[in-house]
Amino acid sequence: MRIAILTYESHQSNLMTHRLLTEFPGQVVGIMRSDVIVAGKNTWQSMWFLLKRTGLGFVFRKGMEIILSRVAASLNKTQLPPLKHLGQEFDVPVVQAKNINAPDSLATLASWQPDLIISVYLNQLIKKKIIEMPPKGVINVHPALLPRNRGLFPYFWALANGDAETGVTVHWVAPKFDTGEILVQRPLPIEAEDTVISLARKSAELGANLLVEALTLIETGNPPYLPQNPEQATYHSWPTPADARRFKQRGRRYGSLAETWKDLTE
Repeated sequence: MRIAILTYESHQSNLMTHRLLTEFPGQVVGIMRSDVIVAGKNTWQSMWFLLKRTGLGFVFRKGMEIILSRVAASLNKTQLPPLKHLGQEFDVPVVQAKNINAPDSLATLASWQPDLIISVYLNQLIKKKIIEMPPKGVINVHPALLPRNRGLFPYFWALANGDAETGVTVHWVAPKFDTGEILVQRPLPIEAEDTVISLARKSAELGANLLVEALTLIETGNPPYLPQNPEQATYHSWPTPADARRFKQRGRRYGSLAETWKDLTE
C-alpha cells in the first residue's frame, strides 16, 4: 500500500509520522508539509491574526513553543529529527506547500500515486480533489473524542471546558473539518496535573498507536465507517482572551517552558 502523508510540522505530528515510517517501511512514498501557520496567510499576517484573536499571552506561549522546538532541533537535542531529516533517513521526499489544494500540490500528490493519504495534524482543509484521489481514501488523526471538540486546539478546550476525559480519533476525511466517519477511537483520561503540553504529548503517543491500528484495518479490506452523531458535536476555533481567562479560572496551565523543553528533549 502506497501512503502519502499531509502534515504540519510539530513535535507531536513528527512523533506520529516517525511511527508510520518505522511501522510501514517502504510504504510511505511522500510527505507534504504545510508551510503556513494559518491557511491563506503569510507568517506576519498569521501572527497579526492570532494576536488580535487570541491575545498576547497565547501568542507568546505558542511562539515560545515553536522557538524552543527549533532551538532543540538546531542543537540536535530533540527526540526526533525534523521532517527534512526524517525524509532523508527513510528515503522519502518531503515537499512544502502553502496550499495543498493548489494545482502544483495536486500534481505532486498524484505523481506519488498513493493508495491512501493520511492527514497528521494538517492545518489546511482537504478538498474534494484530494479526497477522491487515493483509491483507499483519506484518513485524519484528531486529538479529541469526535464529535466533541472538532476544530482547532482540542487539548486547550478539553481543559477549559472541564472535560473529565479527552481522546484520539482516526476518521475518514469529509469535505467539512472533522465530520467524517470514525475508523478507530480511544478515550484518554484527564488528570488533575495535566497541562496543554502533557495532553498534547499523550494524545500524540495514543494517536501513533491508533494510526498503526487504522492502517492494519484498512489493509484487511473491510475497515469500519462509524457515523458521527451530529447532536453530540461541538466545534471550537482559536481561543479568545476570555477563553484563556476561563481556562486559568479552572486552575489549568498551558505548561511551563521547562516542561516544553523536557517534552522536546527527553
